[in-house]
Amino acid sequence: MTEEGTQPRVVGYIRVSQERNATNGYGLGAQETDIRRYAEYKRWALARIYREEGVSGYLKDRPALEKLLADAKAGAFDIVIFPSIDRAGRSVRDVIEIDGALQAASVVTIFLREGIDTSTATGEFFRNIMASLAEFEGQLIYERLSKGKLRKRSEGRYVGGWIPYGYRRDEEGNIAIVPEEAAVVERIFRWCAEERSLRWIGKQLDELKAPTRKGGHWMNSTINSTRRNRFYAGMVSCEGRWIRGEHKPIVTDELYQAANRPRTPAVKRPGATGK
Repeated sequence: MTEEGTQPRVVGYIRVSQERNATNGYGLGAQETDIRRYAEYKRWALARIYREEGVSGYLKDRPALEKLLADAKAGAFDIVIFPSIDRAGRSVRDVIEIDGALQAASVVTIFLREGIDTSTATGEFFRNIMASLAEFEGQLIYERLSKGKLRKRSEGRYVGGWIPYGYRRDEEGNIAIVPEEAAVVERIFRWCAEERSLRWIGKQLDELKAPTRKGGHWMNSTINSTRRNRFYAGMVSCEGRWIRGEHKPIVTDELYQAANRPRTPAVKRPGATGK
């Protein structure tokens, strides 16, 4: 804290994550404007704004926040302004720990939206209440996003994540076929349907210089996982079952079944080396 009559050293902290952008658009610019307006109203000189971009409030590892706490411990400022409690953290425990660390450094914490100054007992009380509400709001956001993804997945639509070899995501976010890779995938399925061994297929692909996603040789495990992936037949997994997806299949259902049917027991003959 500063002595009476002296100008306090004031900083601000702003944070935005993707989930926040998708819900109410309270971006970094708006947060910074709110902090500067408040500092101007109080006739405080704002020394610095700590910026956290694209970082969830649920994460412990936040570079700008860690820098702020380290500077507070070093006595670099007297007051820190947060646009709202949920910018500090998304759980009650995190907010209390952060505010506790600032108080231990004799720093006053102000949460603008909630109108809370935690230098008083009343401020601490309301901080805990509002932090609980912020945590509840965060859980609702996560629940809405999860339900939205589940609905999209149940409709066979792409909801993000790993995209198999042979496909890519286009500029509109849709799943598109990569022709050169798709030709390799189809060849793998056809050879498997002909009961060629994984080692034989890998050798043929290497000799043809068929591209792999990461470069290098074709491994047996990669070939086996490719032929077992129903995504190539136009299917997607939803809650433990396979449904027809919106993406274009690379192989037909018949070819997929043929490539994955039980293999015919090999009859060993003198001098046979296998396929």
